[in-house]
Amino acid sequence: MRRRRPREPDPVESEIVEDDVAEHTRRLPGAPARRRSGVVKVRDRQHVDLLLLAAATTEPANGYEMIDRVRERSDGLFELPLGVVIRALHRLVTNRLVQVTGGGGGRVRRYSATPLGMRVLATRRREWEAFSRGLDNVLDAAEEGDHRRDPGITASTSAPGPSPASRRASSPGPSSRR
Repeated sequence: MRRRRPREPDPVESEIVEDDVAEHTRRLPGAPARRRSGVVKVRDRQHVDLLLLAAATTEPANGYEMIDRVRERSDGLFELPLGVVIRALHRLVTNRLVQVTGGGGGRVRRYSATPLGMRVLATRRREWEAFSRGLDNVLDAAEEGDHRRDPGITASTSAPGPSPASRRASSPGPSSRR
C-alpha cells in the first residue's frame, strides 16, 4: 500500500495591503455575490441528487445548465463537477425521477423532473426541514451549555434574536422534549 506524502503548505505572503484585498473582492455590477469561505464540496450522492432534482423542476436543461442553476440558486456556494452531474442524471433517469428530452441525432440531451420526481422532491424537502430543525435544537443546546460553563459569556455577546430556549418553546411539536 502506497502512503501519501503530506502536502506542502501554500506559501503565504507576509504582508497583505488593503488595496490588494479590495481588488480581489470587487465584483462586476449584476454579478452574483461571492462567498469569502469559498465553494462547498457536495460529497453525498443523495445531496447531489436532491440539488439536481430541484434544478430540473423549472424547465428542461442540459447538464451544464443544471450546474449553472445550482450555482446561481446557492449564491455560488455549490459547484458541481460535470462528471458527478452526468452520473447523477443517469441515476435519476434510471430511477424515473427525471426524464430525457432530445438527445437524438446529435441534439443535446435535456432533463426535466417527472411527476414522481416532484413528489420525491417534496418528501425529501420535508425530511430535510425536519432534520435541519433537529440539528438546530442540538446545536442550540450545546451553545447553552457553553454559556453555563463560561461565565465570561453574557447575553450581550451572544447572537441577536430570541434565545434558543424561547425558540424551542415557540416552535411547533411535542412539548415533552428534553
